[in-house]
Amino acid sequence: MTEKTAPDSPDVTIEAVMDSAPMESVLAASPAPGAPGLTPTPAGPGTPGAPHDRSREEVPARSGRREEILDGAAEMFAEHGYHGSSLRDISSHIGISHSGMLHHFGSKDALLDGVIDRMEEHAQSALDRIHEMEGDRSALLRGLAQVWHPASLPIRLLATLDAESVSEEHPGRFRLARLRRVHEHILETCFLSLAEKGLLREDTDPAFVGRALLAVVLNLAVREKTVRPLQHQRYDDAPLGDLAKQVEAFLRAEEPEPTSTRS
Repeated sequence: MTEKTAPDSPDVTIEAVMDSAPMESVLAASPAPGAPGLTPTPAGPGTPGAPHDRSREEVPARSGRREEILDGAAEMFAEHGYHGSSLRDISSHIGISHSGMLHHFGSKDALLDGVIDRMEEHAQSALDRIHEMEGDRSALLRGLAQVWHPASLPIRLLATLDAESVSEEHPGRFRLARLRRVHEHILETCFLSLAEKGLLREDTDPAFVGRALLAVVLNLAVREKTVRPLQHQRYDDAPLGDLAKQVEAFLRAEEPEPTSTRS
């Protein structure tokens, strides 16, 4: 069996990850079989959630109002999901008219595509920082706090929309599945590097560890919005503390520092 090694981290892109990752089950669900890897899709007409090649067209400049709408939509989708947020709900949350919303985004599907574009930018930023997070256990824990904090908006969005996208009718199903796979890949790469340094427990599969840790992250994102608000006393269950315990369960115990003896 060929031993896995951590891929080189410079200039890694979402497209490169998806071109090399085993995605048979996700590709089977793709509305465009054989299409290139995950690429952010500009909001606008077209099949929602389908991969799109942006290299052949100019990406429109961002406007302040457009970004404000995306901010509000992201908050609403994270809290209520795509199906639980109407355009009128979102425009009311932002404080603009329904017609003003439609001026920038002609449909809720177009708005969802714009929000997923942002989620892809967050994932690409994490890909760009793999080399910072794969050095040792402390670097990985810092990365978890900065990239995968369960209470952060990008992770809350991924948790909510990913759960919704089990329905084949969800317009963002394909892009969300690939986004999840990219996050799994990043964590797998970090654990591959730790395994090469002898820090991973023996007979532990880095790919499984990456999938398992992301599942814990998304579970904690839900827990932060459900269990934690109902707790009336302090518990030792802060999300980053739980993530640290999970990481330590996969790693070898740290060797105690040798103590010097005086003659």
